[in-house]
Amino acid sequence: MSECQTIKMTDGEKGVSDGQAGFSYIDVLIAIGILMTGIVALLSAMTAAVATSGRGQQQLMAKQYATSTMESIFSARDINNPRITSFAVIANTPGTTGGLFLTGRQPIYGSTGADGIIGTADDGWGPDGSQGTADDLNPINGFSREIAIAPVSADLISITVTIYYQTSGLTFSQTLTSYMANYNTQKFN
Repeated sequence: MSECQTIKMTDGEKGVSDGQAGFSYIDVLIAIGILMTGIVALLSAMTAAVATSGRGQQQLMAKQYATSTMESIFSARDINNPRITSFAVIANTPGTTGGLFLTGRQPIYGSTGADGIIGTADDGWGPDGSQGTADDLNPINGFSREIAIAPVSADLISITVTIYYQTSGLTFSQTLTSYMANYNTQKFN
């Protein structure tokens, strides 16, 4: 026969059955679930911040390309370039031939070409000044440019430069618009 021993507890002592056993598996799983939800939210916020930062850098580059293109168009009017025979060449007005600036969406190159003017046919041709040779430049990846020149009046044109850029598989655009009058600053000096 075995003996049973009875333990009597006093009022100051508590037993294991009074809620002092620790955490159950369900409590631990709930705590891990809450912690994981917080970690996932933090990681997604960090990913969004990195993507936004990358987009901001691309947007700044697009603004710089738009500004330099606009400056180049104004310089084309003001410099003594033999290819620029009249305001109509810059304006690309309907009915004229030999317009200087390319229309439609075009790639952007890291060179202005032999004429020194951004957005013309010889951009990216390379040092030899010929298209289709081994020294031709590659376009800048993820960027393209569109120059829209429209007559406002006989002596005034509207110039809109739109730079398209890609970030995270999405395409964004940056647009700059200005107006140009029919005069050449070189003629007044």
